[in-house]
Parts: sequence; structure tokens; C-alpha cells
Amino acid sequence: MIRCSAACAILLAVSFAGSANPPDLRDRLGQQVTLDGVAETRKLGAALRGSGFDVWIDRMERWPAEALGRKVRVTGILEERHDLPVYVQRAGEPPAAGIPVPEGTDLREASRRYIVRDSKWSVIP
Repeated sequence: MIRCSAACAILLAVSFAGSANPPDLRDRLGQQVTLDGVAETRKLGAALRGSGFDVWIDRMERWPAEALGRKVRVTGILEERHDLPVYVQRAGEPPAAGIPVPEGTDLREASRRYIVRDSKWSVIP
């Protein structure tokens, strides 16, 4: 069994992203999706936090003021990338830049995030 820190829990939330049923997102890779959630600006850029999922908006550094913190609908092509900066923090070693995960974690799996490319978005009234 793998112990899961707060950072690991965030990564699991990203890994099980989706609309109504989070595990379905993997089945929708390469397809057009429409997702509703709250617009958030994060270190890796503009993100959409929905019910049980997080996705990033490709080529968007931050949400404009009129969308930030509000509910938005995003439509685009769903992709997955393995670019989250994860590492295993070992006892006695100085902390590294990135997201620490427990020893035994599959680093490729933990580095996954979902991206919506070629996106269009609108604020939901």
C-alpha cells in the first residue's frame, strides 16, 4: 500500500479527472469535451476545477479577471501530458523543486495532468 500525502492526493485528483464520472476522462483522450468548473490560475497556468477533476487550459497563462473564480464552461480537445514536476523525497536529502510523492510511487503516473487544447470558454451565468 502507498501512503498518500496532500500533494499525492492532489495528483490523484488530477489523475481521475472527468465530468460526471471521473474515470471516464481517460476514455475521452483525443476527443472534444465540454467541461464545467471554476476558473483558477495556478503555477502551471489556467486550470478548471470541476466536481472530481482538474484540467489545465493549453496555452493560457491565467484567466481574465471576468472569469477568474467564476464558473465557466470549456470546450476543446482533451489531452494528457506527463509534465508535473514530481520526485521522491528521501530522508537526509535536501528538498528538490517540484511535488514530493511517497517512495514507491509510479513517477510517470504521478506526473500526469489533463489538458484541454484548442479551447473555447464562456462564463456560466
